[in-house]
Amino acid sequence: MAIIMQINLLNDEEQTKEFLYYDADGIYIGRSEGLGPDPHLYSQAHYVFDGDSDMVKNLDILNISRKRLISLRKTLIAVPIKDMGKIIEINQQIKSLEKDIDMLEGSLSLPEAI
Repeated sequence: MAIIMQINLLNDEEQTKEFLYYDADGIYIGRSEGLGPDPHLYSQAHYVFDGDSDMVKNLDILNISRKRLISLRKTLIAVPIKDMGKIIEINQQIKSLEKDIDMLEGSLSLPEAI
């Protein structure tokens, strides 16, 4: 039984990661270790990387998506009713982008799920 406990302890150590937190200007604001990001630092950070330099959080992607959605909506308003094909195409792009934004927001609000 001692061997099993030792193996589990080794596995737990392998899953522990280091997380680095930065603000919107790229200024370092903190570091944590664990199985997931620290919720307090995560909520303050604009960018979060794990110890392997993998991006965990990047609010730039969300902001760019929101700006693109606003642009698509403005474009849709300017399309004449008689150009129904273009209206349908833009509506599909809007729907897809809204879905992507919802997924991004969901993943950003749940740091323990990352």
